[in-house]
Amino acid sequence: MGFVSCLEDQQKRFESDCHILHRDIRSEKADGESAKKDALRLLGDAQVCWAKMLKYLNELTLPDFGDRESPQELRERCSELEVVVAEVEQRSSRLGDLAGLMCLQNQLLREQLKQERNRRRQLERDLEKMGGEDFGRLVEPFLTKGMFEKYAKR
Repeated sequence: MGFVSCLEDQQKRFESDCHILHRDIRSEKADGESAKKDALRLLGDAQVCWAKMLKYLNELTLPDFGDRESPQELRERCSELEVVVAEVEQRSSRLGDLAGLMCLQNQLLREQLKQERNRRRQLERDLEKMGGEDFGRLVEPFLTKGMFEKYAKR
């Protein structure tokens, strides 16, 4: 409940009590002492309500509220911020697309790596198989004088 609603409720209660007090005094139902007590209670309620209203009024009329932006300035700033939000969303979308492409590229590279590892293992198996048969036949071309020198310089 906002302070405006609170003040409205207090005002209605005050008016109702005031009406009842006036009615009792006019119809002479209230004796002097009870009317005096009711009037003092009503006056106390009015003072409390008045103090609250002054407090809220002071808060609303503080000087720093006058220096704030006008509604038009706030609309313009809101419009500028909407543009910034749109740019950020667009950038975010592009980064998401880029991340998706990089993920696909990563998957392709992983697949290539897997194939290269399989190929290397197959070559190692083939080399072991060939080496087990006749290793001398494999290295013989490298033992010739020209070939040895050629590969030794590397």
